[in-house]
Amino acid sequence: MPNNSSNPFRFNQVVAKDYFCSRPEMRMLKDLVLAGQNVSLIGPRRTGKTSLALEVCRKAKQVAIHVDLMRVDSYAEVIKRLMEATLRDSKDSAVAAFLKSLAHLRPTFSIDPATGGTQWSVSPSSRSTPENVIDALRLACKRCKECNGLLFLDEFQDLTALPRNEAFIASLRSEVQRWGDVAVLFAGSDRDQMKSLFADPQQPLYQAATIINVDRIEPKNYQKYIQRCFDKTGRKIAVECMQQIFGITREHPNSTQKLLHFLWSKTAKGETADFKTLESALSLTIRAEQDEYERALDTLTMMQVRALKAVARNGGDSVTGSSFLEASNIRNPTSVTKALMRCVNLKMLTKEKDEYYFTNPFFREWLKRQI
Repeated sequence: MPNNSSNPFRFNQVVAKDYFCSRPEMRMLKDLVLAGQNVSLIGPRRTGKTSLALEVCRKAKQVAIHVDLMRVDSYAEVIKRLMEATLRDSKDSAVAAFLKSLAHLRPTFSIDPATGGTQWSVSPSSRSTPENVIDALRLACKRCKECNGLLFLDEFQDLTALPRNEAFIASLRSEVQRWGDVAVLFAGSDRDQMKSLFADPQQPLYQAATIINVDRIEPKNYQKYIQRCFDKTGRKIAVECMQQIFGITREHPNSTQKLLHFLWSKTAKGETADFKTLESALSLTIRAEQDEYERALDTLTMMQVRALKAVARNGGDSVTGSSFLEASNIRNPTSVTKALMRCVNLKMLTKEKDEYYFTNPFFREWLKRQI
């Protein structure tokens, strides 16, 4: 840790080095990217996919050209994000020659006042086509070879919202399979879409990348990390307290880090975090998001609110059973399913197999306190 007065638990951001909790997926991912193998990282949002990928690249001494494709809405925007990521913090002498090939994109640069690094921006034509993206990918590949790098396409499944996306993705596969030792990381948070893209024999990207599923961090490993962070900053934490945290957050990395952040801040140096401290930290976490929860409820009908509260109180399995119907005060099992699926569509709930659970566990804790 940088110093023992700094809160070691970071959330809602990429974490690295001492702030990163080692995961078993790291070894396999490192071996694959060093061998120039393409990888598909699949897992819900805020489970640490980006941090995992960038930390592996750091340890493997590979430059990651990280392109965030979330909510990309045009091929021109794909080119813009791809090229700006490719040029980010470029410093070596090869950049001048590289920029000549981008003249048609009108590149301009500025200095980031916070980091002192170079920021590049490009202005592709609004009429850019999938073929123009392939040209941009070739430039990214060239840059990767110059700097011992790899291409990291984050939230890759959002490309499927673009027109002619199937033909474009087929062209993308044709292109990247000729890149030799340059690996491509495809990361995505929509599990169904990503698995369809890479595991469906009818899709162009079938078996184009090794799938690695990223979800919750294994509790035993996480406990060691938490204990180490408290010890290094002159504090202690009870094992039972960690176990209760995992029960609240379902071991979801970002939510766990957030609760631990407030728990650490509530624990004085030399003291031990216990159940009382945890309750105080949980209340602080919930208060910070209360307005968001209230706005979310305002978007639901009364029946949907009752179904959501029943999940908070009774859990989200057996939702068509008599006990859940009684708890939700909804007679018709079909009505319950429709109400819960509305919450899933709004990202309030996540559905895995036959179970519904809160995407944000603190929303559930807030609702339980309202019942």
